[in-house]
Amino acid sequence: DVCSSDLSEARGGPPRIQRRPRRSSVRRIGEALSARRYSLPRAMLSASELLAFLRLNVSLDVVSSDPGRRAALDRVFVGAAALAEQGAAPTVAGLPSVIGEEMAPFGWAWNGFYAPLPGDEEPSALHVSAAFGPPVCSPLERGGGALSSGMCFDGFLLNQTLCAFDAGAWPGYVSCDAASGLGTVAGIVVPVRDANGAPVAVWDLDSTERIEPGDVRAMDVLFASLARTVAFDRAHFQR
Repeated sequence: DVCSSDLSEARGGPPRIQRRPRRSSVRRIGEALSARRYSLPRAMLSASELLAFLRLNVSLDVVSSDPGRRAALDRVFVGAAALAEQGAAPTVAGLPSVIGEEMAPFGWAWNGFYAPLPGDEEPSALHVSAAFGPPVCSPLERGGGALSSGMCFDGFLLNQTLCAFDAGAWPGYVSCDAASGLGTVAGIVVPVRDANGAPVAVWDLDSTERIEPGDVRAMDVLFASLARTVAFDRAHFQR
């Protein structure tokens, strides 16, 4: 990048070479990243591939020792795959009922979605959406950062699956038992993500019986795989 050289012998020294200033590597990388929003890989599963993928990835015969529980979770997978064939909106509307009906014998008394309202980019509240079970408290108000506003907000803010084998021990736990009449013992929260991997809602379980580690694995893989099969966005969770 030589711009000019001074070969004047009047200065008496070697020729002076003037070079164009170079941007630092860090600055160039920063500019490249800011020029485009980082997103997760966008490989998608077809709806017809979803059921086989769930069965392969979860391995119910390994994660659960209870044949009845394995069979019920597998029927949840079958129902989820059938809904995914219809698209995002039918999946949101119908999946809580599929889960609730199949898993009721194991104490899964309430399950459903909570989501922020459109435009609430730094969510101040999560509102109940499609659900199966008795009425529960809504909205859930945000009290601060992580570990201050209960499992649903923590799952949304941290964008990861959470499990509480003792629901009442979770920091900031929000009990809906007074509204629902349930005696919640344990819970699972799973983020529902858009195609870029950003959370648009959470799926929440209130169980009146103990849950198993295999339940957590099954629901985590189910919703992660659904996000690679149908294109969820916040609008699908508005009532």
